[in-house]
Amino acid sequence: MTGTDRNKWNTKYLNGPSVHPPMPDWLRQHLALLPKGDSLDLATGLGAVPIELARRGWLSTGVDISDVALRRARALATNLGAHVNWLVADITDYPLPPKRFDLITAFYYLDRRYFQTHVVQSLRPGGMLILETFSIEQLQIPDSHIRNPAYLLTPGELLQLFPSLRTRAYREIKFSDRAVASLVAQNCECY
Repeated sequence: MTGTDRNKWNTKYLNGPSVHPPMPDWLRQHLALLPKGDSLDLATGLGAVPIELARRGWLSTGVDISDVALRRARALATNLGAHVNWLVADITDYPLPPKRFDLITAFYYLDRRYFQTHVVQSLRPGGMLILETFSIEQLQIPDSHIRNPAYLLTPGELLQLFPSLRTRAYREIKFSDRAVASLVAQNCECY
């Protein structure tokens, strides 16, 4: 991403509603599967995921390119008494340390190359990956803000992106307002 991307996202969060989003349903449905420990949420936006994980006992980090979004997220976390490590960074340039996280999440963000080269190697043995992002069927949703198919998953693609991880849950589903593919996968390499 570039400075232009940072400006675009800062403008979105500066002019957006002041309501903070809830924890994504896909994550809530799978909380019981997840090992407690260090968590990382990529492209965290307003920080719903790391805030909720911190409130449930994870050592939580959220990274996003938008300093405006993270300022708002930090204020909410402080009000809720949740300690989150916030990092303003361009994810595509952010090196993840190897075998560092017990849980990595990303919601509505897709960077196939980064996921394959950085995310998997940063999971500890037994660590979990939870992703949910738009599928190609999003193009059929009226008033969808996404028009470029390069940012959308094809059928079954999310299952193929992480061949070294064991799939624990998967779905492709079309709701009235979005079409998504969702994955819960585990790093089953030997401890």
